[in-house]
Amino acid sequence: MDGGPVMIIKNAIAKRAKALIASRNPDFVIGPSADDPYMLRWWWIPRNRFFNVYVHAILQDDDDRALHDHPWPSLSLMIEGQIDEAYRASNGDNALRRLSEGEWVWRGPKFLHRLMLPGAPAITVFITGPRIREWGFACPQGWVSWRDFVAKDDAGSVGRGCGEQ
Repeated sequence: MDGGPVMIIKNAIAKRAKALIASRNPDFVIGPSADDPYMLRWWWIPRNRFFNVYVHAILQDDDDRALHDHPWPSLSLMIEGQIDEAYRASNGDNALRRLSEGEWVWRGPKFLHRLMLPGAPAITVFITGPRIREWGFACPQGWVSWRDFVAKDDAGSVGRGCGEQ
């Protein structure tokens, strides 16, 4: 294993992220239901409107009904496991890439993607910038706000998706 400065930093981040997971219950559980979570989220720093750092344990594939974007620019570090990411390339074509332990991934706020697990659950550190827009899903009829896609009474659960708005 390379012992260079970048690898030392990645290993230190991974060690701290795993310690956070072991130290307490997640701060947020994301559906499809509380007893069958898709993702567990820990807040590494107190949530704020400028800059956030989350640790994610991704336990299931993203909702397969549509690609989604985010309300902020983000940077992810793969800590453990692998993720297959389906995404919309800059030329508009659909593409797929595999993200593996130790890789960094930059995503702009309009980057459409979907995460899928090729095997065991994955752990990531997810760093966001400030919220600059709403987030949502790329449905056949066009972009749909998350407020209309997810369950109205539980934003972490599966909702109506791309169906009738």
